[in-house]
Amino acid sequence: MKSFILRVFRFDATRDYEFYYKPYEIDLRNCNEDFTLYNVLELVKEQDRYFNMPCASEFVRIDNKVLSLDTKIFELLKVFGNDFCLSAIDLKRAKLDLMCDNNDFLKVFEKFKNICDESDFELYKSYKFLYYASDVREYNENYLGDSAFVFAAKLLEKYPDKRKEILDIVFDEEGGIDYAVNLKPFLYKDYEIYEEIKNSLKHQKEIR
Repeated sequence: MKSFILRVFRFDATRDYEFYYKPYEIDLRNCNEDFTLYNVLELVKEQDRYFNMPCASEFVRIDNKVLSLDTKIFELLKVFGNDFCLSAIDLKRAKLDLMCDNNDFLKVFEKFKNICDESDFELYKSYKFLYYASDVREYNENYLGDSAFVFAAKLLEKYPDKRKEILDIVFDEEGGIDYAVNLKPFLYKDYEIYEEIKNSLKHQKEIR
């Protein structure tokens, strides 16, 4: 294999009515073993100055699997082949190519703001990819997101005296953890870690 085709999601919410996937041929001679998906997007930028580079810490989708831009490209080629589509993590909230409006995710933190402090907000933001991972929000707009549950587990460790307040959020009747689904179909890797955390929380329902 001398090259591969990366079809990149393109959309500008300020002027486009529909998104599309633009193909880019990537010469593997320009990639070394340490090249990440982010590095490949830098090559895309060299080909297309109108492509808007996402942050290096961003998460995207390939075949509906959420993954980080720091994933090694040769690993992805083994899994997805030499022609695949790269999408924004949430097509409905896409605003500029692979970047999305995440105000809905940030708004959920308001439920925790009286329990924790500003430093915890940075931890919460690191779980953004989990908020958009599953499709539960498609049928329940009140769903707090797997990000909230993993974050809550961390808060329970840090603020054990606020256990009831934290678990009351976790078991919210309209959008709590009872609506959660298994993340295996949605995460490229490490879904077991987050499922273990959620299962541990679920077992605390009757003793909160």
